[in-house]
Amino acid sequence: MSESRKNHLIIEGNQGREAEHGATYKPIPENDTDFRKSKTSLSKSKEKVSAEEEKLLSKEEEAKIVTRVDMADARYVVEDHRNGDANIELDANKRQFTGLTKEELMKYAEDPFWVRLRWFMFILFWSLWLCMLAAAIAIILQAPKCAPPPPKTWYEKGPLVDMSAVESFEELEAELPQLKSNQVQGIFTYVCKDTYEVLEEPSCLQKFKDFVTKAKDYGIKVIVDLTANSVGTNHSWFALSENRSAGYEQYFLWADGAGFGEDHTLNPPNNWISKQDESAWSYSERRKQFYLHQLSREQADLNFTNPEVVRRFDDVLKLWMQAGAYGVRLMDARYLVVNSSLAEEQPERSGAALGATHSQHAYWQHRHSRDQPALLPLLQHWAHLVDHAPPNTGIGETVFTLSEMTRPELFLLRANVSGALRPASAAPLPAARPADLAAALNTRLPYWPALQVEDGEESEVWMLSALLPAAPVLASSQLLAHNDTEIVSWERVWSLRGDASVEHGRYSVAAVPDQDGQYNLIACARWKAGHTGYVAVYNAGETAHANLTAPAPALSALPARLAVHHVSHAAALQTNYTVNMEVEAASVLVPAKSALLLSFVPNAAVEE
Repeated sequence: MSESRKNHLIIEGNQGREAEHGATYKPIPENDTDFRKSKTSLSKSKEKVSAEEEKLLSKEEEAKIVTRVDMADARYVVEDHRNGDANIELDANKRQFTGLTKEELMKYAEDPFWVRLRWFMFILFWSLWLCMLAAAIAIILQAPKCAPPPPKTWYEKGPLVDMSAVESFEELEAELPQLKSNQVQGIFTYVCKDTYEVLEEPSCLQKFKDFVTKAKDYGIKVIVDLTANSVGTNHSWFALSENRSAGYEQYFLWADGAGFGEDHTLNPPNNWISKQDESAWSYSERRKQFYLHQLSREQADLNFTNPEVVRRFDDVLKLWMQAGAYGVRLMDARYLVVNSSLAEEQPERSGAALGATHSQHAYWQHRHSRDQPALLPLLQHWAHLVDHAPPNTGIGETVFTLSEMTRPELFLLRANVSGALRPASAAPLPAARPADLAAALNTRLPYWPALQVEDGEESEVWMLSALLPAAPVLASSQLLAHNDTEIVSWERVWSLRGDASVEHGRYSVAAVPDQDGQYNLIACARWKAGHTGYVAVYNAGETAHANLTAPAPALSALPARLAVHHVSHAAALQTNYTVNMEVEAASVLVPAKSALLLSFVPNAAVEE
């Protein structure tokens, strides 16, 4: 048998060809026994046979047959369709590798090569695992930590009190006990009438040193108010410059006249108007030129494009810082530098000029007489000098800011100026119109400025200031008298300045409607994830119920119910509120000119 046919199973069905069938003869047996048997079998075949009887093998015998051939490998071949021949070819030689048996593997268990390989892989696995563990630990230890937010400085926490109206150190000393009981961090003082006086007459400076020593005993820091812009026309510098003495010719801003008018008088160089609503120029008969005075006719403006003039004020700053001042607030600093072209001013087009005439300061835009680009490097220079003057170490713990009285403030007009100020300074904001106050606050609060909210001496607007993300500035009239009950209330409110929600948390300021839908109240909410939130509500009008759920989404952090954290003595007289009492956020009773401080757990969705 050929190799190709060796492993083939051939099933053939033949219906005999006629040519292969020959005639045969079989004699009939003498005994009909066989015939009877065949007849019996024939009769049985005609009967119905069961399925079990049709099987060629029994179940036991069939189970013994194990098919080792996958029928998917079978190939059907039809050789002759006429007689029904068909072949099924099975590849009996095809075998699948199933691996070594356990007995076969054990033959190599003690083989030196495999023993060494197993030990090598074992050691390699655990070495790599330990290396990865060590690397993970090193990454955890050496990875930069998420630094906590820097703490606010003493002047950012506040409160700061403006004591510049007090004219003598004796009066200031008398106020120190009250300032301490009100937890005041620092005060602004106007210590000397002439800023440059200390360069020649140190008596004022000595009085200041004595006062600072006493203020430190009460834990109060002193910030001096200085006006660098000008000196009096009776000052020796002005006389020397008027005479064109060497070194003083350019100490002040001098300019020639702009021709003669109809009355044959010499016209000033331009149309600039001073803050006194008069021409900003006056004529010097001795020098035959005009000098600039934007603050007062008796105060000649210094020329701060002259390095020698800048150096003079540097010396003033150093003296005050060495005397114990914790900072400087510059008055009228926006007028320190003017446009050297002395161009004409244009009328103000906004509502600020309503009712003003061309002879008034408010009528003009002042684009050339203030807020000049050269002012920024000047402020940066002085801010650095103040923070590094001995005994300071340059860590930003000193104050260098401006006194702002008009809006918009310099730090809003020149965004890069805010980086030179510690802190930026905002003009006082009236609380009489809550909607306007909320809009003004939302514009300024991102800079954390020194800010004062005003609404009369008897108001409790200071409670709103305590929650604002700003350095709160108070008037001396807003301080509480030395009364134990009131002082305890004051301390309870101002202690929140160190709370995480107030120091580093989020904020929302919005005007709040009363029961009639009139927005006569204002609210400031402060919160931080994982900490108690607080909301202060101030009523600038008549007694009303504040709906704190209405100004959504501004106050969306507030839940439906709030807890009373602090109620002032004035508010307690007109309400039945007590500390920790729950109130509905949709109806909070706030008396006229009073404030209420509430606490809450922030809504989880808003925290995220």
